Amino acid sequence: MKKLLVVTLLLSLLLAVLPSAHGAPLRVGSPPPELSLPLLAGGTVRIPASLQGKVAIIHFWSTGCSSSCRDELSALQSLFAAYGSRGVTVVAVNVGQKGSEVREFLKGVNPSFPVALDQDRKGALACDAVDLPRTFILDRKGLIRYKIIGGASEGTLKKMVLSLL
Repeated sequence: MKKLLVVTLLLSLLLAVLPSAHGAPLRVGSPPPELSLPLLAGGTVRIPASLQGKVAIIHFWSTGCSSSCRDELSALQSLFAAYGSRGVTVVAVNVGQKGSEVREFLKGVNPSFPVALDQDRKGALACDAVDLPRTFILDRKGLIRYKIIGGASEGTLKKMVLSLL
């Protein structure tokens, strides 16, 4: 019983310390941290530099969320197809998986927006995206205007994006 109490106490302390180990949570109105991530198709995306002047959706995800992530990626593809010409861009950041796993998962979705790889999870940690999915929507100045913890419907994402156009 004492061991269980000690383990519980240590885990509680560890969880209390973890957020400070990777920085404060990102707040609405602030810019995201600078990241440089390899793209699944080759090349690199630099966040937020590559997104300046656009309404940008940065979506952190993994194949572990299965059909909900596939549905959300399809919704992001629809938004990108509909509003890309008006300055909307999407970067889907896969967290913790190899390119081959990501390619297999994306069959059928076929996103035309960039898919970045964050295999070492450093980008996700810098953005406080420890629970997936996590989505940030930036305005044209590169500031976070919406932060979504968990999944979001296409309708919700559309309303947020349209409010920034």
